Amino acid sequence: MLGLLILISIAAVSFGAGYWTRERISRKRRAHYLKWEPYVRSSPRPTQPPAFLVHPTQTKQRPYAVDGARVASGR
Repeated sequence: MLGLLILISIAAVSFGAGYWTRERISRKRRAHYLKWEPYVRSSPRPTQPPAFLVHPTQTKQRPYAVDGARVASGR
């Protein structure tokens, strides 16, 4: 039972140390960016979406019924 308690406490301390390290690195990165912010220009946003997000326009096709037969047009 004592061994299980030791393992759980080691796991908890490890998770805490990992999150603390991650937070410290993020704070340093933000501080570094904020120090240089007046000198860094943000990159312009693209006017067009990426090609893989653009769907080709569909050609007009006649609709089909559920059973695969063509739907009668009103003409």
